[in-house]
Amino acid sequence: MANYRRATQLAAVGVVGALALAACGGGSSSDTSGSASGEASASASSGGGASGFDAAVNGVVNPSDATGGTLKLGATGDCDSWDPARTYYAWCWDMQRLMTRSLLGFAPEPGAAGTQVVPDLAESLGESNADKTQWTYKLKSGLKWDDGTPITSGDVKYAIERLFAVDVINGGPSFYYQPILSKCDAAGECEYKGPYQDKTGGLKSVETPDDQTIVFNLTQPFASFDYLMALPTSAPVPKARDTGATYTNDPASSGPFKMENYEPGKSVTFVRNDNWDQATDEIRTPKVDSVELTVYTNPDDIDKRLEAGDLDLIADGGVQQTFQTKIFTDPALKENADNPVTGFIRYLSVAQTFPPLDNKACREAIFYAINKKDLQLARGGEIVGGDIANVMTPPNLPGYDETSDLYPTGPDSTGDLEMAKQKLAECGQPNGFDVNMAYVPEGKGITVFNATQAALARVGINVKAAPGEQATYYSTFIGSPQNIIDKKLGLAIAGWGPDFPNAFGFWQSIANGDAIKEAGNSNYPSLDDPRINDLLNSVDAGSPDAATQETLGKSVDQYVMENAVYLPYVFDKALYYRNPRLTNIYLNGGVGNYYDYVNIGVSDGQ
Repeated sequence: MANYRRATQLAAVGVVGALALAACGGGSSSDTSGSASGEASASASSGGGASGFDAAVNGVVNPSDATGGTLKLGATGDCDSWDPARTYYAWCWDMQRLMTRSLLGFAPEPGAAGTQVVPDLAESLGESNADKTQWTYKLKSGLKWDDGTPITSGDVKYAIERLFAVDVINGGPSFYYQPILSKCDAAGECEYKGPYQDKTGGLKSVETPDDQTIVFNLTQPFASFDYLMALPTSAPVPKARDTGATYTNDPASSGPFKMENYEPGKSVTFVRNDNWDQATDEIRTPKVDSVELTVYTNPDDIDKRLEAGDLDLIADGGVQQTFQTKIFTDPALKENADNPVTGFIRYLSVAQTFPPLDNKACREAIFYAINKKDLQLARGGEIVGGDIANVMTPPNLPGYDETSDLYPTGPDSTGDLEMAKQKLAECGQPNGFDVNMAYVPEGKGITVFNATQAALARVGINVKAAPGEQATYYSTFIGSPQNIIDKKLGLAIAGWGPDFPNAFGFWQSIANGDAIKEAGNSNYPSLDDPRINDLLNSVDAGSPDAATQETLGKSVDQYVMENAVYLPYVFDKALYYRNPRLTNIYLNGGVGNYYDYVNIGVSDGQ
């Protein structure tokens, strides 16, 4: 998810009049709400055909009705959680489509069209009152859990209630839901404490007049509410099967697959859910009988298995530099590769809660001394590493300003060492200082750490290694403000994409001081600027109006950069390789521009 978080590829989005965004790489938007199947709608709107370089970016590669076999995925780490309420890695949100359904979902389309929100468990998009403070949904008939029991509106309500139990259910974007469904104080403490503490009847703002209907009564207008209902965070949970913090080990399934044989940190297998009904699901048209995900700690080992055909895809990212070179020099390999813009910004989070980084000039010294050209190379170079970034807002997201650059690093982007030294003198550290840097010691995490260390050493800033584990890196390592202080994590490798495709969906989690959490925090530097908070807490922040989002995005980016706590260096790209045996494969903008795993087939039935 980067924190390989949500990366809805910035594109044309039609729900509730949402802001139209230009797709990275082209493609057209189309209405899929009435489509009979994911394969049919994708093929009809965007074309489908044989393999080729970038063929899956805006089309369906190798469309086929063949069924059977196993999709074999590899990853460098486990999901942060398999509990839909707690997971926040973008690739894991994609994996959730295998077994988790929500009221709404993202269309089964390649590229830009995949960011459109369409009905899933619900019969239609939400019906709202005039001021967007009440939203009503009606569930389809015939919906069942994997154990055969009916899926009801009460299951949806219970899932929302769990989001308030932050002492047990943490890590996901619960902060979107809490202030609009309960009264919460300035410190983020809400009156409702979740179902584990409150045994008296539940969250009063959510009504279930019958088993098919659910009504959300908001504390304030929120025009983007349909987006929230498309996130796995909103997926129903049956109260009778909830095990709290351990729900991740055996979550209930509402989708076409269910979890089996889960070994945390090692592997998980998904097999078909016999109680899922294709007639109720217009998003998923699964072809394989099972999906296997295996964790390999060595990314180059994954690449070798992928090239050999032992794996079909890398679930959590692109291939490494050695395999990248092979792909671009071998036409047979290249025709099965895709090199999309991901929609993520790659950046360094710079702490401000302990000396000497509590002095802004010391943080600015890092900004001027950084070598963005080397960081681009560390990510894979100009072709696959992404474009050099001087602002946090990704291109095509409201508020992006290509002319803005508060901390110029020279015409070649290798650093302004004289300005860095001036800032060091200004903050009372003329000879530099020591700083710990958090990163995951795998793949590009290592190369980015090395490049950062070399760049800052030029002005006497000594970067020391503080490695963390991928599965807990964002939840409790850099996602805990106290851990950042305790371990003095002055720098942290991070990445971000919007939770949903507007400026509010990009900034709320990482820039609003009111969104800071004790664990699962995404505002890593604990940024708490009243100017930013006021903008993001305003009634208009969630408006889909294009002009509103443009103004919001540009203002927040300016204030964030002035604080010198987020150091952007590249707008991300990735090089993916797909096994030639795969069918119905495409990159879906709505699931982070990853391949839409739930709809992929295999041509050999193996």
